[in-house]
Amino acid sequence: MSNILTPVSLWKNFDDSLDTKAETINEKSFDGIKIEYLNLYGRDTGDGRVKIYAAFATNTAAPADDVVILLPDSSCTVDEQLMKYFVRCGYSVLMPDYRGKWKDTENYTVYPESVKYANLAECGRRKDFADDDASKTSWYEWVAVARYCLSFLKNREGTGKIGVVGIRDGGEIGWKLAATADITCLVTVCAAGWKTYTGYYKFGSQEPQFDDERYRFMAGIDSQAYAPFVRCPVLMLCSTNDERFDYDRAYDTFSRINEKYAGDSVITYSVHCNGCINVEGTKDMFLFLDKFVRERHVFLPKPAVITVMADEEQNLIARAEFDPQGIPEEVGMFMAEDCIDPTAREWVAVPLKKSEENTRDFYLNIYEKASSVFAFCYARYTNGFTVWSRITVRKISGKFRNMKKKCRVLFSAKNDADSFSIADRSFALGGIFLTSDAVLPQVVEKGNGLKGAYSVCGLMTFRGNSPCYAPDDDSILKLDVFCDNPADVNFCMEDMDSGTKYRTSVHIAGGIWQNVLLESKNFKNDQGMHLAAFNKGKLRFTIMCGEQYAINNVMWL
Repeated sequence: MSNILTPVSLWKNFDDSLDTKAETINEKSFDGIKIEYLNLYGRDTGDGRVKIYAAFATNTAAPADDVVILLPDSSCTVDEQLMKYFVRCGYSVLMPDYRGKWKDTENYTVYPESVKYANLAECGRRKDFADDDASKTSWYEWVAVARYCLSFLKNREGTGKIGVVGIRDGGEIGWKLAATADITCLVTVCAAGWKTYTGYYKFGSQEPQFDDERYRFMAGIDSQAYAPFVRCPVLMLCSTNDERFDYDRAYDTFSRINEKYAGDSVITYSVHCNGCINVEGTKDMFLFLDKFVRERHVFLPKPAVITVMADEEQNLIARAEFDPQGIPEEVGMFMAEDCIDPTAREWVAVPLKKSEENTRDFYLNIYEKASSVFAFCYARYTNGFTVWSRITVRKISGKFRNMKKKCRVLFSAKNDADSFSIADRSFALGGIFLTSDAVLPQVVEKGNGLKGAYSVCGLMTFRGNSPCYAPDDDSILKLDVFCDNPADVNFCMEDMDSGTKYRTSVHIAGGIWQNVLLESKNFKNDQGMHLAAFNKGKLRFTIMCGEQYAINNVMWL
């Protein structure tokens, strides 16, 4: 196993001392915010230095000394709206482009020919594989860009403390920055490493077989290898059902964080947000930045601890124990059954059984034929900070009083909107941060006082993947739909393994509840092939409409 570089050996001799020669190439001010567009020089690759494109945003009237380096996902570049959001929350922001040359893009980071694989559009295998060693990957060059952005800030007059927020691939860069340079704190968004385990489920039975290349990537690139070396507190913002992020393994990375900073580190989850971060998670981010970057007093609760057990009446319950140093203002727990694929798993809120001072018991009303149950819980404290437990898994054996029978009803308005997630991420700021609870699935009242589920982002459910709600071979999907005005309602069944989308549309008359029946043959892909059956493979079902609408009584016939 040659050329296996660890985080220490990979970055030991990295030189970030060269003058960045910062140059302002454009500047504009609007809404009380000034944005400078910059060229900085990065590392010397041997055939020239990397020319970094970045933007620096600050409040025009009262520029903040405290700065956030905002690292976007690799598919994104400088995002003015996201920068302005952070400025309005009290920070100056530096946001670099690191994806490099991109179609129809005028300004971008320029990489010399010898490292052209740092351009995302030309990366080939260099993003996902370490065929030579970790220093010959896209990641090495991207972290080098971040290191020189940090160097620029540290040499810039008026800079105070520096925090880093990294989104998806930007979060993976953030882990490496936090382990190899001095920053005040790190916020990672849907980024926890374990890329060498892609396609292998944590709670599945199959384990990957590593060759030398996989060991090289895991040792030098995967973020869990960097967690023991971080030099600052870390907030991990995680979201369920994100196809690019293994939230099952997030706590494994969290538990590896350098012991010196583990006590000030926090992990949170967003449920029913389709890979986005909810309002509570976004609040946590700014409370965390306020504590460590702006040095404000913010109480950080310890994560809850869950125990799954049978109570004295032989009900299956989960007991959650919370930080005794704080006062939980709101607590809750979610559970899922059997599905080992985290992207297809359906999470539902569970009922509270009993409440004591720092302990809560929740009923886990599982399907009578379930073989395993997943559970995790949250506690929101009086200062607004929300913390979560790790995901607990228990194999099911024996019978419990609160087991339930198979159910044909996927959703009824009597049970709130917990069956649904948002479908469209474009409503999220930067495609990741939800800034209002109003976009989440909710129950609304429509014609004749009847209620139904609605979200401006559309509705998505994974409930058909749960054994309790699984359809039969010949099942028909029935639902009631209401639109304020005449409109086409679009339905989609997506095969989560192949990514193939099968669609159909139904015209709904305005102002009345309309019964809709959908057979699998009604759903067709782009080639005109229809969906074979509702029970073949893992499917996610989405409902979209351009008008105000509501849906109710979704069931299999």
